[in-house]
Amino acid sequence: MARKNFAVAALLSAAVLVLSGCATGFNAATNAQGDSGNGRSVDVGAIQIRNATVVADAADPSRATVLMTVINTDDAKDDVLNGVVVADSVSVAGEVSIPLSSKDVVNVGFDSEYRIVITSVGNELKPGTYVNLSFLFASGQSVPMSLLINDKSGFYEEIEIPAPSAS
Repeated sequence: MARKNFAVAALLSAAVLVLSGCATGFNAATNAQGDSGNGRSVDVGAIQIRNATVVADAADPSRATVLMTVINTDDAKDDVLNGVVVADSVSVAGEVSIPLSSKDVVNVGFDSEYRIVITSVGNELKPGTYVNLSFLFASGQSVPMSLLINDKSGFYEEIEIPAPSAS
């Protein structure tokens, strides 16, 4: 009888070990966490864009601002974010020229002097929709992204959406 109990206990112990191991290892889903929040992230060459999103004022969906963090991971070369290509119904207000020194992290749109303001004649910048933007760099790299447009409320309530300057 003791042998039978020992065999059952050994079998149960082995089953527990095998079944509990389904969520372990380097590639387990429990170890791989994606980006949190609404922002999108992408790496292209030495350029990393983190938490990119757009904030528009629901009361005035003709203008919005881009929020993101840009990182130049290159050890030696500086770069410049010097253009944004937008969809047909959207345009960029003003000139985009954001220097990215080697190994530098630059915030755009929050806690920063750098802003990218986008406008739309047809009020296309409605929260809950997406806008396609492509960020252009002096190094020749292009980073296309489809970004969620967020309402200027809650977490984004204090975000400044500058009015386009009159030319």
